[in-house]
Amino acid sequence: MSFAPVSRQEPSTFTGDFIMTHRKSAFELTAAEQNRFLQVITAMNTDNDPTLYAQFVGIHADMRHHMHTGMGGGAVGRQRFLPWHRDFLLKFETAMQQIDPAAFIPYWHWSTDRALPPWLAEINFTVIVPATDMTAPQIVNVIRHLQLDALPSDAQIRHLETNTKMNYTQFTATLESYHNTVHALVGGTMNDIMISPCDPVFWMHHAEVDRICSIWQADPANQAKRPGLSPTSAILDPWDPDTVNTVASITTLEYDYI
Repeated sequence: MSFAPVSRQEPSTFTGDFIMTHRKSAFELTAAEQNRFLQVITAMNTDNDPTLYAQFVGIHADMRHHMHTGMGGGAVGRQRFLPWHRDFLLKFETAMQQIDPAAFIPYWHWSTDRALPPWLAEINFTVIVPATDMTAPQIVNVIRHLQLDALPSDAQIRHLETNTKMNYTQFTATLESYHNTVHALVGGTMNDIMISPCDPVFWMHHAEVDRICSIWQADPANQAKRPGLSPTSAILDPWDPDTVNTVASITTLEYDYI
């Protein structure tokens, strides 16, 4: 599976100039927007063998040690966590827009909306995942074991978003920890790093993580704070030449959060 560099599709893919993508709360989508998201990810999951959707699942599994503190990623994985997933979502969203230019990834604001979006709660979704370096091909029927009463609180997230005393390492470590908690509390498929993107909630959860990051980064006191990585470590595998710097700010990536 090949990818272009981090920028959006050429204008000719759409009509007119570049389109700014506005990511909305999953709880504020219109019925048409809900249907569009479900129809597009279904189309991505039925196109080839392996499907486009399954290929994204495989990439996340194969790259897990590049962009998490755990799974052997250590200090480098911690520094890559936020930019790698930002790039990952951008690639997925661009693939969605090749099917429907109006599609976007909604975010699940779990610190205030402490339940799954009702329109997504009962979705039946099955992904045939290709082999990875640790698993054979497998059929994943998305399951959940919800314990959402213990989600990070709105007060915790607001404190993090407005904290100008943290350096980048402290910020990303705290946000990754909150992120891990959400994966565990949704449970089931979401709590297995090898297959977690099989659950459509994954994309909405990571959009929320990215939204929190973008708020923190927008504060002038934080704008110069960047991952402490060597030029080689800053490359966002498997998307060379994308680096942590090319995705440092969403203002250059043609999307925002509303």
